[in-house]
Amino acid sequence: MEEGYMSIHIEGGYAGKTLWVDLSKNKILTKDLDPELAVKYIGGRGFVAKLLFDLVDPERDPLDPQNPLVFATGPLSGIAPASGRFTVGARSPATGIHGDSNSGGDFAMELKHAGYDFIVITGKAQEPVYLSIQDDNVEIKSAKDMWGLTTHETFDHLREKEEDRNIKAVAIGPAGENLVATAAIIETESRAAARAGMGAVMGSKNLKAISVRGTKDIKLADYEAWKEAFEELLQVFLDDPMTSQVGRLLGSNFLHRVHSAHGTLIIENGHRGYATEEELEKVSAETILKYHVKGRSCFLCPIACTRSIYMESEKYGLIKGRGPEYYSIQSLTYRAGGWDTEAGIYLNKLCDAYGIDATTLPSNIAFAIDLYENGIITKEQVGGLELTWGNFEAIEEIIKSVAYRKGKIGELFAKSTKELIKEFGPESEWYALEVKGLTMPSNDPRAGNVYNMRYAIATRGADHLRVSVLSSGRSLKWDELPEDEAMRVFVHFETYVTLVNLFEVCNWAYSSYTSTPEIAEVKEKGMFKIYNAATGLNLTPEDFAKAAHRTILTERAENVRYGLRREHDYLPRRVFEEPLPINEKGDTKIFPREKFEKLLDAYYALRGLDPKTTAPKPQILKELEVHEIEEDLRKRGLIKGGEE
Repeated sequence: MEEGYMSIHIEGGYAGKTLWVDLSKNKILTKDLDPELAVKYIGGRGFVAKLLFDLVDPERDPLDPQNPLVFATGPLSGIAPASGRFTVGARSPATGIHGDSNSGGDFAMELKHAGYDFIVITGKAQEPVYLSIQDDNVEIKSAKDMWGLTTHETFDHLREKEEDRNIKAVAIGPAGENLVATAAIIETESRAAARAGMGAVMGSKNLKAISVRGTKDIKLADYEAWKEAFEELLQVFLDDPMTSQVGRLLGSNFLHRVHSAHGTLIIENGHRGYATEEELEKVSAETILKYHVKGRSCFLCPIACTRSIYMESEKYGLIKGRGPEYYSIQSLTYRAGGWDTEAGIYLNKLCDAYGIDATTLPSNIAFAIDLYENGIITKEQVGGLELTWGNFEAIEEIIKSVAYRKGKIGELFAKSTKELIKEFGPESEWYALEVKGLTMPSNDPRAGNVYNMRYAIATRGADHLRVSVLSSGRSLKWDELPEDEAMRVFVHFETYVTLVNLFEVCNWAYSSYTSTPEIAEVKEKGMFKIYNAATGLNLTPEDFAKAAHRTILTERAENVRYGLRREHDYLPRRVFEEPLPINEKGDTKIFPREKFEKLLDAYYALRGLDPKTTAPKPQILKELEVHEIEEDLRKRGLIKGGEE
């Protein structure tokens, strides 16, 4: 079979080259894209999964300089509607396991036009540097004068240093430099690869930014076929009201009302799942529209769901630029017990400037507020702060202190969620809404059992993006199906969303903003058609499904090497034991533990995972032609002889 892969000729879609940068040795190599990697893993998250499995030594600390940091585009980056995404991955310093994060903007498109499908960065520079990419000219340059700057200041400096206003870039702020566990990587358009602490990995390498300018064309194997497929897919977005109306007019903030109606909001750290009308009038898509100037789009996106904000606030002054998305503003406001859109917009801007994950850090703060309000921790333990629900001044002080690790507060909240639990003691664990060390975003599993199994099974921790589809609320109705059938639907959409990540098109455009399963199916066929027209390959739907399955199992295999087993695919204990109020009538919901275990068993069976160790079974690894993963797990004793 390997000979078969070697004979593959890819005519387009991919850039065809990859960059390998060793910052310790100040060395840059360019290599051809391996066609076997391309066909087996397609791109983006798939490339990241395989490269991390191959290159990360599980014995090394996440911030060991030799661990790789991978930025990967996809084969549809720059050549499909809504194709401005890239994935960045490394062993996560926030969780200690597989880590990756996905961002929109224009960086992926520019990197493809510069001629590269992915960048692998290892080592640590002796002093702060940035990577300058201008087509074939790639250099490691000093960033000493940018160290300490906010992300927005850094982009201004990069444009001056590169003498080019049109560069695209990714950068870290002070939080990444100071190795804060919730540090994010920010893209030029203020988009964020926020979760799993990728900003801290970049900071550990003394890498402040990557600047890129590309002028090359992306080759297309069959231009006419590609054009036809592109136009057909574009029409789907224009016809579906979820993309042409909801996404375009309201952006992701339409979810405040959807989730409230189903009782799945996370209010005051998960003690209530619904908001009153009075509360929704303070924080909702309609409220944010008051400050909305226009929609902004990532590359080739017909939706433009990003909110451009202009806010003149008596309290917070003038704020303009990218506004908060749903998951950020809900974390920065009512998750911490406050209902103030202006505060949410201001705090979100601070997080972007300092390079902080605007979901995870606020979730950690809401967790601490819950502990404080319940007498589990004292004022002295949190640096003298009055940590009460809705205290936005305290949240602001924490964000500003964390970025620079300033004082007791800065050091405390620079920790990961797991470290905070340890710091606050065993009694605090009950209040922590986390899985594998990553906090759950909104959408409480008690009010949507099957759909939110995604938090338990996701390979990077509590992750809403591994299965994010039909956000109008249809996916929450999977609870009405028999368990085995429900998990088949769940796995079907996990495969679909994984393909979205491999192609590096937008999760929101292709999955969340999708009215019906039938429209998702049309979008899937459209992606396959564009891929085959662009690359000249003739992969089948089964080939694509296998690539998605390989990616999930490769991430699983990496996590098994870190010691993860069935007990790590959990949900917080509160989800099973504390009923969640879901409406003003006093109705409550809970996730029955027995149902959870049955759903988990069904998932393992469908994915070919051992139900105890969660290691991929040898038979499925053979079927997916990833013999090297089977050999590696056998060598480490993680698959026993003859085990099937």
